[in-house]
Amino acid sequence: MKKTILIIVVLVIVAIGGGIYYVLTNLDGLVKQAIEKYGSETTQTAVRVQGVNVRLQQASAAISGLTVANPPGFNMPYAFSLGKIATRLDVKASDRHHIVIDDVQIKTPQVFYEVNADRQGNLNLLKDKLMGTSGKAGASKPAAGSQGSSSVPNITIRKFEFADAALHATLVPINNKKYKLELPSFTLTNLHGTPQQITRQVMNQLIARAREEIRKKGIDAELDKARARLKQQADTEKAKLKQKMDSRVEQEKSKAEDKLKSLFGK
Repeated sequence: MKKTILIIVVLVIVAIGGGIYYVLTNLDGLVKQAIEKYGSETTQTAVRVQGVNVRLQQASAAISGLTVANPPGFNMPYAFSLGKIATRLDVKASDRHHIVIDDVQIKTPQVFYEVNADRQGNLNLLKDKLMGTSGKAGASKPAAGSQGSSSVPNITIRKFEFADAALHATLVPINNKKYKLELPSFTLTNLHGTPQQITRQVMNQLIARAREEIRKKGIDAELDKARARLKQQADTEKAKLKQKMDSRVEQEKSKAEDKLKSLFGK
């Protein structure tokens, strides 16, 4: 009997050890699956990751090739292609109710900002989905893992960096023209809240900055070109008109001189 119990205990220990070994050796893959599964469920679009590298001893992780597909109704394939993401966790300051992240660095991301024929912005729609709202005033419902759930930990991000981004923009209602711009890098500090609340803070900054760049370097630049063309056309027409007027004056002058000559017989 004692031998049987011992064998069972050993088997349990082996099973537990095997489970821990499996988790540790497959941690990158498990994190990748989790990001794709829960990211897709939350955004209601396809979230894909090329690779994950978790370093437990350094309490850090690197994620490469994370893409977020556009919601239905938009032409661009992605809303985001986030390049390289690096993050470091403050283990000592964290527990299961409050996670403290020292920094998040997103390098060389690509942002695809599109306003469709219905005047809906893809990033605004994604933000609404992340917050669990339909995007219509007064309509909302709790999302899975929303801030109303006690199981969702609060997060503090001490430093969030978004650097070297490319901005691809299409404004269908205005001119349906595609713009490729540079999105200035920005840093946010001391972000606090649930994952949804922090996401909203970041998305608000991102959308505001994208709109400003489109306005300054996209639409305003187009308007400046249009003004220059109109001025050139006006100057050309003005020169033609002046030439016609000068010619008419010369003709009238010539007629007047002829009349005077006839009067005086010269």
